[in-house]
Amino acid sequence: MKRTTLAAASVATLALAVPTAGASAASAPAAAGDKQVVASKLLSPLSLAVKSNGAAYVSQNFAGQLMKVKKGKKPVVVAKAMKGREIGAVDVTDNVITYAVSWGENEGGIVRQVRKGKTRTIGDIGAAERALNPDGDTVYGLQDLDEGCEVPPFLQEYEGIVETHPYATAVAGSTVYVADAGANAIFKIAGGEVTPVAALPPVEVVVPAEAAEALELPDCVAGKTMALEGVPTDIEVGPDGDLYVTSLPGGPEDGSLGANGSVLRIDPATGDVTKVAGGFVSTTGLAVARNGDLYVSEIFTGRILKVAAGTDTPQLFRKAAMPAGLEIKGGSLWATTNAMTGMSGEPGDAPNGKVMRFGL
Repeated sequence: MKRTTLAAASVATLALAVPTAGASAASAPAAAGDKQVVASKLLSPLSLAVKSNGAAYVSQNFAGQLMKVKKGKKPVVVAKAMKGREIGAVDVTDNVITYAVSWGENEGGIVRQVRKGKTRTIGDIGAAERALNPDGDTVYGLQDLDEGCEVPPFLQEYEGIVETHPYATAVAGSTVYVADAGANAIFKIAGGEVTPVAALPPVEVVVPAEAAEALELPDCVAGKTMALEGVPTDIEVGPDGDLYVTSLPGGPEDGSLGANGSVLRIDPATGDVTKVAGGFVSTTGLAVARNGDLYVSEIFTGRILKVAAGTDTPQLFRKAAMPAGLEIKGGSLWATTNAMTGMSGEPGDAPNGKVMRFGL
């Protein structure tokens, strides 16, 4: 069972007010070293896509809304889900907007496209997961526990369950790739069919004694291997035609079991998975530059990191409060920040998610 807040988050479990997005788009491109606020007062803006004309599309996931932010105009609602459903996984290509709707306890998810003002469903990801369950044979949890070592059920060995949460999309021609954070897999929608491209491999970590103590686990867990679910949180088509995916392992998101997040490269034809870079914590968003540079957001560390092309080590690019979605467009890195504000229900915690532009 996942222990990943972002992957398991469901609007059905949250009683949240729908805010009114404010602020208009900034007019000038961001120069190197500059930052600009494009939109603010957003609730859970976890996904972002930008057109070449500078129009940004941003999800308010737990409000069930997709917003359009255009230069000189107030943000407007482009799509709205039924009450209790979530909207995310935004992508824009030419004049086609792609997004996902999910609901329930990670049990339902579809992908929709808006073309010339008309919306249609192009793939039922939940149905594909129920029928195929790509990680169904993968074993997760603590491995090879000694006899008598008792741990909570969700830490015991288990095989991949049927679960869906389409979290990001990437469009290549007439094909739509979907990163499903519930299924731990990448799906492909082409010709009206939904098929799996690859299941993300589990992330194996050795549990340090201090981590076992901090997590209030029995001493017999120390030194044992735990296979964490490989949870995809973003997907991009790289300049080489391969798929690039951020993996946020299921488990503690504070780094107590190590910086186990990574960027993976997937061959869309064969499904072969290769690790490109590692050392991330709470890996959330991804942007790929034309020269192969990678930008990765870590939502709970407040960092946007850069992995230069040809290297595998992340370096700090920007500090930003709770960054989530990333996109490169018009010589700028676009990002959503403050992505989890307004969700505690505490007085004074108003939604203040933002769309930002940073100079490259």
